[in-house]
Amino acid sequence: MEVLFSGLNSYLGRRAISNLSREEFNVHGIVRDLDLFKSRMIEEPTGTLKKVDLLRKGKEFEEFRVEGGIGLAIYITHVPTLSEMVNLNLELVTLRNFIDLARANGCNRVVYICRLMDKPFVRDIEALLKLANITYTIVLKNLAIGKGSVLDKYMHQLINGKYLAYDRKFANVKFNPISALDLLRWIYNMDWQKNFLNQIIEIGGPLTVTIQEMYRLYKKTLYPEALVKSFKVPQFAMKLLRNKLYHIQKEDEIEFKRLVEREYPIDNTTWKNIMLFSFTPLEQVIRVDQ
Repeated sequence: MEVLFSGLNSYLGRRAISNLSREEFNVHGIVRDLDLFKSRMIEEPTGTLKKVDLLRKGKEFEEFRVEGGIGLAIYITHVPTLSEMVNLNLELVTLRNFIDLARANGCNRVVYICRLMDKPFVRDIEALLKLANITYTIVLKNLAIGKGSVLDKYMHQLINGKYLAYDRKFANVKFNPISALDLLRWIYNMDWQKNFLNQIIEIGGPLTVTIQEMYRLYKKTLYPEALVKSFKVPQFAMKLLRNKLYHIQKEDEIEFKRLVEREYPIDNTTWKNIMLFSFTPLEQVIRVDQ
């Protein structure tokens, strides 16, 4: 099956173009700036890359064709958050054009993937998909982890410091991180032509953990000899200490906190009733996907 894929500048999208193409699942990834995208890749692509601008369209958009047509179109949200009106409107424009591109290649099946934090705003996305009269599934996912993920970078920076300052509220945030490679394997194995037609579903990782537990798991798995002294501080002091102790980039800190603080544990029962699937243990994800 030929698969059209957009949203490659997201973490999951970058992993997808290098890990999702498999036997009978040929991925055709589209990006606005092909040279810039290639310069940021952390793995060699296994899918086909094409320059297509979903915002301004243009010649590449009009001429884009896949021989034999597209069987499935997968769109990962393009914007940092759907909670801001400018971002939401931008998302609606690019998604509408993506649907047009899929249809021009004979595809009427779209899977839209976004984050749990976007849940309050997916009704606007769903309204567009219904208006387009296309068969859709909206997938809300927990935080994807693995090589190059925002959580992976954050944990490495914390453990490589001499001191760990934390506030209890943030340390106790619970979430179900999911391996990016597991999520791609799940996408590959799901029969999208039969299941979850015109529905919203959720997928999360196998284990509910806190930020503190995730930190300890990283330390135990990758840096068992690291000597890091931890101490609790008031919440208001954390921003200054993070910048001073860990030199974490402001953008990474904002993205990580926004993602994690709006996560919640997910019950995978809905889709597990129709598909057998085993998750990779978190320790193995941390150890192998580096």
